[in-house]
Amino acid sequence: MSFDTEQYKELFIEEAKEHLQIITQSLLDLEKNPDNIEILNKIFRSAHTLKGSSGMMGFNDISELTHVMEDIFDELRKGARVSSNLIDVLFECVDALEARLTKLENGEDEPIDISSLIKRLKECVPKKKEERKTIKVKDNSTKMKAAKEFKNGENLFIIHVKLSEDCVFKAARAFMILDSLEKIGKVVRSNPSKDEVEAGNFESTDFEAVVATNYKMEKIKNILRNISEIAKVEIKEFCEGSLEKEDKKFDTAPKGTKEVEISSVRTVKVRTEQLDKLMNLVGELVINKIQLLKIASDYRLEPLKHCLSSIDRLTRELQDVVMQIRMVPIAQIFDRFPRLVRDLSRREGKKVNFIMKGREIEVDRTVLEEISEPLIHLLRNAIDHGIEPPDVRIKRGKPPEGTVKLIAERRRDSIIITVEDDGAGIDPEKVRRSAVEKGLISQSEAEKLGREQLINLVFLPGLSTSSKVTEISGRGVGLDVVKNKIVSLGGNVRLETEVGKGTKVTLTLPLSLAIIEAMLVKVTDQTYAIPISFVSEVASVKKENVRKLGNIEATIIRGKVIPLIQLRELLNLPLSESRNLTTVIINREPINFGLVVDSVVGLQEIVTKPLHESLMKIEGIGGVTILGDGQVILILDPIGLLSQRKRKSWLKINGLL
Repeated sequence: MSFDTEQYKELFIEEAKEHLQIITQSLLDLEKNPDNIEILNKIFRSAHTLKGSSGMMGFNDISELTHVMEDIFDELRKGARVSSNLIDVLFECVDALEARLTKLENGEDEPIDISSLIKRLKECVPKKKEERKTIKVKDNSTKMKAAKEFKNGENLFIIHVKLSEDCVFKAARAFMILDSLEKIGKVVRSNPSKDEVEAGNFESTDFEAVVATNYKMEKIKNILRNISEIAKVEIKEFCEGSLEKEDKKFDTAPKGTKEVEISSVRTVKVRTEQLDKLMNLVGELVINKIQLLKIASDYRLEPLKHCLSSIDRLTRELQDVVMQIRMVPIAQIFDRFPRLVRDLSRREGKKVNFIMKGREIEVDRTVLEEISEPLIHLLRNAIDHGIEPPDVRIKRGKPPEGTVKLIAERRRDSIIITVEDDGAGIDPEKVRRSAVEKGLISQSEAEKLGREQLINLVFLPGLSTSSKVTEISGRGVGLDVVKNKIVSLGGNVRLETEVGKGTKVTLTLPLSLAIIEAMLVKVTDQTYAIPISFVSEVASVKKENVRKLGNIEATIIRGKVIPLIQLRELLNLPLSESRNLTTVIINREPINFGLVVDSVVGLQEIVTKPLHESLMKIEGIGGVTILGDGQVILILDPIGLLSQRKRKSWLKINGLL
């Protein structure tokens, strides 16, 4: 088969990654359930498909390695033992293949050295020599005899599948059809043959097979429907004389035939760059809509207002559709973590039961890309510093196997992700000693801290209570990295821990970063936007109710002490002498604080625009937006602004930094 492989390289890479993810998850399942034949069949099919498609693309190293992996899985299906050593080597094969795909994405077509991996695979599972009986089909009478031998009380069907005219990998699709049919029964005959399919010698859109199976027609139909780029399926029962007619085209649907018309296109793959561009265009449309609404209101243009009400509705619907298109299941990053936990726990000699929930929760693609590293760090901490070795856990009256949970849930316009372990927990006294030894706070400051304040010191840069530096936890990289990243996304982090019982870290994040609701505030004559995810409430505080706590001002709201920070001071502007302080309460665990502004304009939907690259490192500025009157304003990050404050000690002690 000849075609321009470069034209289809992107499609191949995408499908190959999907199959490697299936193999990874299936290997994890297989390690826990080595006798589960369904898992083995699933892995075998993915390896088989990857072998065929990579061979057609000319990537012989990928094809050869996956061919050996396929053989190994076949041996396991025949009863070979599943060992942890074999799983380790298979994971190394997956890693090598993923690295190869990454290089292909970057335009590097350099084959990988697979010789050592193949040698180690064969050493893990020596292949048994066996003679396989084959039935050679020479003529129609022999075909019928072979069919009867295979039938053994099963249903015997003649199946004709027509591929879409625009199908690219016809041989790959034929292989998937054949593979699906082999899973549900015996394929007595196929046209093209299995050897032709595996060699890639198939450019037609018609695939035919005779199958002996216990499955019903409807079930077969549903199985074939799950394969993409299929236009038509015909299934008829085998009867005397039907094989003689089989080589002819299935022009009509005879008695007993079920014909299925399937739409050739169910989904469309779109490049992420195009989605970003579409989101930007919708953002511009929202900005112009806001400008028109303001003009209609300012000039009291009633006919324009009536027209704009319809445009406003349509724009919101378009915005919702685009936002939904950008939403992806969090499983896209969650599914990477079982392998991570498995490898880390084995390396540390610990037993870990990893529980994931909420894989189906959807979040904006941009948010998803940003939270992967923080979650990896939290899981590493849970295994390295949290979960104890089995012998230690037994001495403490715990089961030898620790538990690590990763749970996602949606609450209104936020996503809540928790990482929880039942390990050793964090000792506040160790935190106190470490903070003083590293010079992060003074001894006198440390002595004044309560338990919750001490625990929150773990978010300071460079603080660690571990007595050793490990490859897993890294060197000098702590929870401050996690907190800074989450805060930069408009979220917050909450840590709960109890010595001997475990630790729970809760991340709260917005579902999207592109179009958000914000509170507009004024300081002097300038308007600023604060993402609503930061805002707890707005309060008016009388000057006589403000008290001094050291160098900081504070007030009491509903029984809680709320530190007050002047936005004017953070922006290096003259302070206001107003008798009533308009205060935006910023939601910041464990202690909220009040950001004093001149006035609150109100809530408004805004389109976030990133800062120029040269300005992106400025703390406290999260981007810009354009208001309805065309005014360009800054989007503030209150936590980032706070971190620039000179008097940091009090803020550190109270968990604000």
